Amino acid sequence: MLFLLLTIGPAFLFACGNILEKSGVSAVGKRTGGTSRPWEFFKGVVTNKFWWLGIACSGLATLGYYIAMARYDLSQVQPMMVLNPVLTALMGFCILKEVLTKRIVVAICFVVAGLLYSVENLGESTSLQNVGILWVYAGILCAVTLVAHLFVKNREVVDSLIMGVGFGLSAAFYKSLAMDFDLDHIALSSVASLLLDFRTLGYVATYSIAFLYSQVSFSRGRALFIIPFSAAVGAAVPTLAGAVVFSEAFPIGKVISVTLVLIGACLFIVRRPHRSQMKKSPS
Repeated sequence: MLFLLLTIGPAFLFACGNILEKSGVSAVGKRTGGTSRPWEFFKGVVTNKFWWLGIACSGLATLGYYIAMARYDLSQVQPMMVLNPVLTALMGFCILKEVLTKRIVVAICFVVAGLLYSVENLGESTSLQNVGILWVYAGILCAVTLVAHLFVKNREVVDSLIMGVGFGLSAAFYKSLAMDFDLDHIALSSVASLLLDFRTLGYVATYSIAFLYSQVSFSRGRALFIIPFSAAVGAAVPTLAGAVVFSEAFPIGKVISVTLVLIGACLFIVRRPHRSQMKKSPS
């Protein structure tokens, strides 16, 4: 019961936060010209009430999410976060009267099926970390992301990729710290050790970059692409870390569950129409 509270609750709050932040940032971007006028854009964002309400929802979600990561396997917690785009789609249908396409319905079915398949393994804690492999893993993903940033021309894809990898790696760094420090009952004597740990720097750097790119992507991209894409990447990165870095148990049932959830997350991504289709005039 506690596991579900600490995962479904944050997923719902993340969905609310994403919608509110996107609403606030988009409104400011239209009024100020977006990131082409960075100072005006920044002032507009930090004075927007919808953006602050979204930040508050995301903050509460992050608190529950971090408690769950400290207590349970990443490979159990992260797939639950894919409920974010599921709940976003359902909220849009119920509240905003948006259309649920066949693709989104199929995506929801995949995610729900994957989560139901994992019920018997919920709340597991089997982690045994290797800090050296964590740094290698983070280095490889950062290198891949840097290459994408330099050579991929679609900024919407790049922004969402950086956002997903950043949040995913920050989750892995946090999990590693939580295993060595009791973050629920941190003592004054261990604060210095925690602050001087390079993993703390890794966490701060990856989370800060991801947060920055989340705001940039909201100002110049589509929420229906950004949120699912970053959620899929942000779930895959720590889930893979669970296997590679933390040696979490991966029985066949969990493999099937995670695969179904990640397929569902990918199906949520809305593709941009091909240019040839956009140029076609009605006959």
